[in-house]
Amino acid sequence: MSLAKASLVEPIATAWHAVTKGAELSKRPLTENRALVYGGGAVGLAAALSLRAQGCQQIYLAETNALRRDTVEQQQVATVFDPTTNPLVGANTVDLVIDCVGNQHTRLGASQAVKPGGVIVHVGLQDSLEGLDVRKFTLQEVTFAGSYTYTMQDFRATLEAMHYGALGALDWIQERPLSDGANAFDDLLNGRIAAAKVVLKPNE
Repeated sequence: MSLAKASLVEPIATAWHAVTKGAELSKRPLTENRALVYGGGAVGLAAALSLRAQGCQQIYLAETNALRRDTVEQQQVATVFDPTTNPLVGANTVDLVIDCVGNQHTRLGASQAVKPGGVIVHVGLQDSLEGLDVRKFTLQEVTFAGSYTYTMQDFRATLEAMHYGALGALDWIQERPLSDGANAFDDLLNGRIAAAKVVLKPNE
């Protein structure tokens, strides 16, 4: 694969690790899970792709940015929706939630969406404020787990999945020269580009 696509193994491995952790904690195999991912950035999209690669068939992805929703929809890996205008996923309807945003709104949404006995894997680090319904977690025995980075086993499994095409075309990146790095970060932060990830290349 190209060097630009190969560079995606790191963010995808982070998502692969989260999905693997969710599968380990779930009482049902991923093939029988209904999953919800929060966030359509690099890790969120990678989580949806990893869920599919590991056998999950019912995947929903919540993303507020229209450009990112379009990018995710092009991958044909998940049912994509804007949670602020379209409450597509109802309360107590999903077995596994992967929160790749990590703010009080997504934690609240995850708390509401997860079924009794379900699993929430928290990946995003946007803030550390409220949002968790710990009363529900206790009464309905919901499992909540943090997930950070990946193991070498995850890294190797991700690279193998990429090599064999199990994670799709990996065409959701935008390549820019290294000198445009500051603008790239600003565009990502303010949601001005559709690409889930920008790959910076040394200036020639």
